[in-house]
Amino acid sequence: MTVKLIYLLKDIDATMALGQCLARILRPGDAIFLSGDLGAGKTTLTKAIGSGLGIDPGEITSPSFTLVHEHPGGRIPLIHADLYRLGPGADILETGLEEYLDGDNLVIIEWAGYLGEDLVSDPLLLHLSFVDEAVRRAEITCPFQGWRTRLKALADCFERRVIPHEGISP
Repeated sequence: MTVKLIYLLKDIDATMALGQCLARILRPGDAIFLSGDLGAGKTTLTKAIGSGLGIDPGEITSPSFTLVHEHPGGRIPLIHADLYRLGPGADILETGLEEYLDGDNLVIIEWAGYLGEDLVSDPLLLHLSFVDEAVRRAEITCPFQGWRTRLKALADCFERRVIPHEGISP
């Protein structure tokens, strides 16, 4: 049964709050697949997650040209990949991502839809899109039951910090 959360992020503070709340529910071995409009805030959200894990957000930049950045200094080592430059049908061997999927890391992949094969059996899917110049829509989806309790904790955390949201579906 798919679980879905939809939030309107009215400013960068809301994006930072979402990332901080996500960091609280993440575990080693998790993967987040980020998609969405160019410039919608995928790297900003990754910085916020990293900050919530105890990583200096200034250290987190878009890995568009290097493909993968390692950030080992937090509660969970963060692996941040950006496949935009590779385009659809990306060669997994070219990314080097398989070596990070050992269960010890949090792996965040921007443009993960470009992967030509499934790397992770149960990633958290997060899509960011523009509502207008300032507001973003964040749609968090997971078709796997194992995320349901954690997404409830995410919703509780985020709703205490920033409202509104459009709701959680079963």
